[in-house]
Amino acid sequence: MDRLSLRLEFEELLIDEAWLLDTDQLEAWLELFANELRYWAPVRANLGRDAEHLHQPHLLAHFDDDRMTLGLRVARLRTGMAHAEEPPSRIRHCVSNVKILDDSTADRVHVASNVMIFRGREGRDEHLFVAQRRDWWRREATGWRCSERFVLVDHDVIENITVFF
Repeated sequence: MDRLSLRLEFEELLIDEAWLLDTDQLEAWLELFANELRYWAPVRANLGRDAEHLHQPHLLAHFDDDRMTLGLRVARLRTGMAHAEEPPSRIRHCVSNVKILDDSTADRVHVASNVMIFRGREGRDEHLFVAQRRDWWRREATGWRCSERFVLVDHDVIENITVFF
């Protein structure tokens, strides 16, 4: 598959993923992830250019989930006991700047994208989250599955992350 076709395929996949999140189809969204998933966002420091080393082990993270803990987060939302999400927030994901990165292969694709997420709560609280995502997707018999999502949040401080990136 040529690079343009692959980028278009992933643009569609990431837009479909955003649709699942925005329409509260979280269980279907979880199916996009591989069993060995790492879904994480390190806390950033305000450092000079090229001084931020975000892939070193044991960094403080806003979240660092595997497939099981991500599933538990979804299950908790379904209990009605996640008080920060009762009633549920209004969520909207906007995905852009999808790029297939150079270290991709035919069966393992490294994809970068930007995401903006609006979260509105009960007419008074509104938040906008902005981030870059770096995903590793693997082709399986049932389709593409994400094995790692690295979220590089552009904010210094984040309150109450109950949204999914």
